[in-house]
Amino acid sequence: MFHPFKFTFIIIIFLLFGISQTARGQDELFAKLATANKIIYSDPEKSILLAKEVYKNSPENSNLQLSSLIILGTAYSEKFDIQKSIESLLKAQRIAELKNDYVNQVRALSLLGYQYQILQINDNTHSYLDQAEKIINQHALPDSLQYLRGNNYSIKAMIYQETLDCDYSIEYFNKAISVYKKLKNSDVAKTNLCIAHLHKSLCFIENKNADSAKISLLKSDAIIKQIPSTDDIEISQQIAWAKYHKLNKKYKTSIETLDKILKKATKMSKSGLDVEAYQLLSQNYLALNDIPKYNYYSNLYTETKKRYSEAEKNSITHIINKPSGNAVVERFTFSENKIYIIVIFLILIIILIIFFSFKSYRLKNKMRDLKSNQNSESK
Repeated sequence: MFHPFKFTFIIIIFLLFGISQTARGQDELFAKLATANKIIYSDPEKSILLAKEVYKNSPENSNLQLSSLIILGTAYSEKFDIQKSIESLLKAQRIAELKNDYVNQVRALSLLGYQYQILQINDNTHSYLDQAEKIINQHALPDSLQYLRGNNYSIKAMIYQETLDCDYSIEYFNKAISVYKKLKNSDVAKTNLCIAHLHKSLCFIENKNADSAKISLLKSDAIIKQIPSTDDIEISQQIAWAKYHKLNKKYKTSIETLDKILKKATKMSKSGLDVEAYQLLSQNYLALNDIPKYNYYSNLYTETKKRYSEAEKNSITHIINKPSGNAVVERFTFSENKIYIIVIFLILIIILIIFFSFKSYRLKNKMRDLKSNQNSESK
């Protein structure tokens, strides 16, 4: 099942990574890539166009290509085009692996894990996240990139929030928070710390623990003032508060909070947060026994959710029917091996034919000489 609220949060965790260090010497391409990175969430369409242009025009620069592909994977995910997101990230992962670029391997693998988590294909999710964690443990990351370890914990927490229970999920959010808190001078880490507290509050709300939920939400509120925030984070924060008010049966306060953010409905609809808002509004109006408004928002929720579910279904169908990048490589390698064996076999047959032809020729010559000698003796 599609969970738009969680989808938006976890994608923002990947506010992308020091491109300036990998793109020196190509100022124009770097500028375009920096813009693409900056507008992933506000304008994913334009971000995709810019990243594609940089990728096309940087065939000799693997760092630019990797950054372009990871931006593409993130922007496509923001549009809920999971199929194209996975294709871009698989390509990035293969390039990073060939270049022994452990940092971008971790980025690509972690994002791949999240895409499959969106689709609820949990075996793939765990596989990619375990690969990312193995690389992190085997290769020391510089301090500026330690947030990647926190990202991995955050995604695992999301999975456990969906598949197990919130108690286990909170344990992993705490691990992520511990990593992010150590990176005090990193805006990326601050953003991720804000999001981790926000998700933790949702777990407490789900467990009907209002006091702990409020503590986490207040921590998130304090951090969000310190970061170059995006609308999606602020909207998500308000939705979390609306859930908190609903838990405390302050239905009118919850509705007022949601009404304020509905003015940003255009931006919300790009990330799926509109589904969450419509569902909460319908529940609040039902609790207030306002049936006409309950029916209105309930229908909006059902229609919008159906649209996202269709997109999810199409992505799952495509991914199931299309072999993964590794499967394609294995199939290609197997075909190459088959051709190699056939060629060797044919060469051996040709050598044997030549050998036996030569032996036959020599035998015929000997027989002819022998017959000639016998004829000479008879005379």
